[in-house]
Amino acid sequence: MSELFCSKVLSEIFPSARAIIANNLLETGMTQSNVSKLLGITQPAISQYKSGLRGLITQKMSANKEFMRYLKKLTYKIHSEKLDINLKTCEICQMSRDLNVIKENEIKEFLCLIKIANSR
Repeated sequence: MSELFCSKVLSEIFPSARAIIANNLLETGMTQSNVSKLLGITQPAISQYKSGLRGLITQKMSANKEFMRYLKKLTYKIHSEKLDINLKTCEICQMSRDLNVIKENEIKEFLCLIKIANSR
């Protein structure tokens, strides 16, 4: 039985993207407290992102220049437009697949709800 790709996104991809975005926001001079409010997570989570204790595939993502450009643009929107990052979960998933953050052979065993919905 195949597993939903969403579970991989929510357990690995999204937290790592959020870690990168949190660190991008900290680089703008925002406090950990303000970043936590903007991202809707706790300040201790931001501290762990900053120290590299959370976000299992952050290094893998950081090596992908195109994905990092995408996350930089998303960071700007989150900061300037107060965009809710949770509304971008599917987009982050799609971009991680399109930009080969997750390799095709790692995806084949998973199902994508959006692809299933679009195929009907």
